[in-house]
Amino acid sequence: MESQRASALQQRLQARREMFFNKESTPSSSAATTATPSYSTARLNSVNTPTTAPPQPPPTTPRNVKDALNVLSNRENPYGATNGISSVTKKPDVAPKPRDVSPKPEYPQKSPPRQLDGYVGFANLPNQVYRKSVKKGFEFTLMVVGETGLGKSTLINSMFLTDIYSTAYPGPSQRLKKTVQVETNQVLMKEGGVNLTLTIVDTPGFGDAVDNTNCWDSVLNYVESQYEAFLEAETKVARNPTMADSRVNACLYFIAPSGHGLKPLDIEFMKQLHDKINIIPVVAKADTMTPEECAHFKSQIMNQIQAAKIKIYEFPDVSDGEESEKKDNKKMKDRVPFAVVGSNMVIEIDGKKCRGRKYPWGMVDIENMEHCDFVPLRNMLIRTHLQDLRDVTNYIHYENFRCRKLAGVTGTDKVPNKNPLFMVEEEQKEHVAKLNKMEREMEEVFERKVREKKQKLSDNEKDLERRQNESTSRLEQLKQELDEKKAAFDQERIGWETMNNITIDELKRLSMESLDGKKKKGGLSGVSFRMGK
Repeated sequence: MESQRASALQQRLQARREMFFNKESTPSSSAATTATPSYSTARLNSVNTPTTAPPQPPPTTPRNVKDALNVLSNRENPYGATNGISSVTKKPDVAPKPRDVSPKPEYPQKSPPRQLDGYVGFANLPNQVYRKSVKKGFEFTLMVVGETGLGKSTLINSMFLTDIYSTAYPGPSQRLKKTVQVETNQVLMKEGGVNLTLTIVDTPGFGDAVDNTNCWDSVLNYVESQYEAFLEAETKVARNPTMADSRVNACLYFIAPSGHGLKPLDIEFMKQLHDKINIIPVVAKADTMTPEECAHFKSQIMNQIQAAKIKIYEFPDVSDGEESEKKDNKKMKDRVPFAVVGSNMVIEIDGKKCRGRKYPWGMVDIENMEHCDFVPLRNMLIRTHLQDLRDVTNYIHYENFRCRKLAGVTGTDKVPNKNPLFMVEEEQKEHVAKLNKMEREMEEVFERKVREKKQKLSDNEKDLERRQNESTSRLEQLKQELDEKKAAFDQERIGWETMNNITIDELKRLSMESLDGKKKKGGLSGVSFRMGK
């Protein structure tokens, strides 16, 4: 049967070749067809009819249908470059290896991307996303934390080239606060047709108290409250598609230029918040140190951060970018922590106006990378890594908070990867099943105790009946003995009265008269008493 199927498949292949050869009328095709063995239609139609010149068998006779299909698939495409002429195969010099009949796993093979002959239009999708994003605008929340007088307000104004903090709304150091309070300031900025809603979160009074114990609690509570509000808005039944995203995307932590490394307050603050927000350490007022002192101070800060196992914001590796982008990214990594200088004043240096500071010993250009790291910080924060900061906040810090929150809802320490509502329903079902089980166990215990009580009462009843029967029999015996004694006494009394010729009643009367003092003759003197036998 297998050989007949293989021969039938072989005949079909030859029939297709014959049809192709009949359609070709060019000299090249006719010449090519003469080189191949011809097969007549009569031979194709009558397979079992013997002929004088039978067709040559294939080099390797297929043993089953699967081998025949493999033979057909291994042949050249009749519509390819050979114009339908297959190359003559030779018999193998060595015996073929035995086939592996064990089942092999089939892996899906990725087909290469197909090149289209014309323009379809889906290449315009990035433009659609761009137009939609520009129309919607962008949101970015920046938190600045540090002691009073480190130049936080000045740096923010210098970074965004606008007076975010002005006389109408002064900076944190100008507002006298006795406690650490988190305050927000929202500004809508526009550049090149792109709208950016910038939210500045400042903490006036941070680190200014004598006792700074737990002064980071207000900052931590604010960050978690924003995550909580976003999670609540996200899990509503009717969600608002235009809800505002107030999650903190980056935190600029200002370090005082003491030259002696981080303070215990700095280390503790970053430990408390390093797994919740993107912390970017910044050395404030870097113009107060020499370049050598600044470099030593930076290395000392990084060593302390690594020793305390604090996770600051890490720059993503640029693998598919140009060499210039990779070099810029590496330069920004090497400059962490950023030593910055802020200035709202415009000065003139060598006939060029720029933002900087003027001192008796010289001038500081904040946009000069030899003077400070203001330009790398601004480029990283706004120009190159703003979207990455948003993505890290959304996909890492917020997801970690969401997992911990949902794990707390389910009441398990293990973070599940399930729908919280479904888990609540499962927990409710488990609770109902547990209650039913407890009810059944309580009913079994109650029934067992009732049976035991009934058995105990039955045993007590039997014991009481036995004791009552014993008491009754004892009383009957005592009564019988008493009757016998009473009968013996009556007989003895009658015998005594007969022997003494006097009754007991007369004897009582005589004794009463003697007690009253009456003397009579013929009293008891002549009567001899003899009781008993």
